[in-house]
Amino acid sequence: MVAPAALRVVRCGGRAMHGARAVFSVGARFLLCASGDFVKMYSVATEELVQLLRGHSDLVTGVQLAPHNRLQLYSSSLDGTIKLWDFTDGILIKTFTVGYQLLALYALPSSEDSVFVIIPKSGERDTFQLVSVKLTKAAGQDMEAKELSVVLEGVDASPKCTAFGREGEYVASVKDVNLQVYFFKQKQLNRFSLRATNKKGGNNVFTCVACHPQEDCIATGHADGKIRLWRNFNHKKEYTFSTLHWHHDKVLDLAFSLEGTSLLSGGVESVLVQWHCGSDCKRDFLPRLGSAIEYVSISSDGTFYCTSHTDNRITIINSNLRFSKTIQGLIKARDVKTGLVVDPRTKALVLNGEPGHLQFYCLQSDKQLYSVSWTGLG
Repeated sequence: MVAPAALRVVRCGGRAMHGARAVFSVGARFLLCASGDFVKMYSVATEELVQLLRGHSDLVTGVQLAPHNRLQLYSSSLDGTIKLWDFTDGILIKTFTVGYQLLALYALPSSEDSVFVIIPKSGERDTFQLVSVKLTKAAGQDMEAKELSVVLEGVDASPKCTAFGREGEYVASVKDVNLQVYFFKQKQLNRFSLRATNKKGGNNVFTCVACHPQEDCIATGHADGKIRLWRNFNHKKEYTFSTLHWHHDKVLDLAFSLEGTSLLSGGVESVLVQWHCGSDCKRDFLPRLGSAIEYVSISSDGTFYCTSHTDNRITIINSNLRFSKTIQGLIKARDVKTGLVVDPRTKALVLNGEPGHLQFYCLQSDKQLYSVSWTGLG
């Protein structure tokens, strides 16, 4: 009797691409995004996957271009490491072991030998800190990065709830109904609080934050769909804010344009809103983007925007709010009612996707080929 061969399981793809903010390469030729424990690099022109960065052993939680070498990339992970990549050639340059789960990553031009990460606070459940991590320049591929400096206590674990202000002069972080702003040079911490609800029944809980690239202005998103623009926040009592309102549900992400002349916002409505600052805040819309917008990114030259969606889709948009490209990952339905079927013609995996649709998913390219409506809903 012949013994049965050992079962070999090979992972082909299908991980979520909306767990962290995607970043464009310089010149916007490529888009880099976290996908499970991989970092994927797509061509902006063709939507094709051109590089797969493997090395992390747990979920990737952040990707950032290295500020002083734009052909290199930092990635952070729940495996407790920060990795430095030459992403064009797919080469791992260095691994920095921090030793804590890393929940978010920020890399600033003003901090040459360090990055900022969000980590759990030791000994306290569901409590998180923003810390600075010094990255040694010593020779070697595997390095210890144990020199940590706490910047803010009690921050939210979400990457979109912390943002750095003009040239890294300050950092703003939101959680629940509290905003805290820390000024690095002055070593000054200002805290601001809102009532949980207002007289009209609005929900003031913070959901995200973004900082103006050139002015002292902080934009915050809220659970009731409002956006607040904070100014004069270097004074604890003399601060001011104005309010923008279009979203009917919570604001999920915010991003200022390169010059700060406009503010982008996204939420559950599947609509990208562009607010024009300084002109009575007129707004433009790009609707029908398919599903809720989790993250908004802007290329370094301002020519492209990118939205990451809850249905595992990335949409690339021209700066004039014209649709450009879509990168569609595997759609995770609540139940795989169809089972898994392989199409003999395309060799694609066929299963139910969004309601009323069958998705044809190519395992080789880790990409949806097309989606077919079978109920007349499309």
